[in-house]
Amino acid sequence: MWKAAGWAAAALVIALLLAGCGDVIPRGVEVVTDPPGATVQLGSEKIGVSPVRISLGQLKDHGLDTLTLVIAKEGYETRRVVLEQRDGVLRVPLKKK
Repeated sequence: MWKAAGWAAAALVIALLLAGCGDVIPRGVEVVTDPPGATVQLGSEKIGVSPVRISLGQLKDHGLDTLTLVIAKEGYETRRVVLEQRDGVLRVPLKKK
């Protein structure tokens, strides 16, 4: 009887752990520009088009305390933003040329 209760408890713990996996947000910085659709570059690496997430792994690969993002969009001034955070959302307003 105790053995069956142990297996039931283990199954419950595993089910609870797996149920929470869908809510895990990958760590890193999400770059959101206003307006969206700007190219985001980290060092010489093109990350993508905003809104875009820079993963914690990509940030660690650069190994510096501060990183510079270059954010460019046709018809808008290019922005250089020093990124000091390693998590969360970075909102970058763009100014028309």
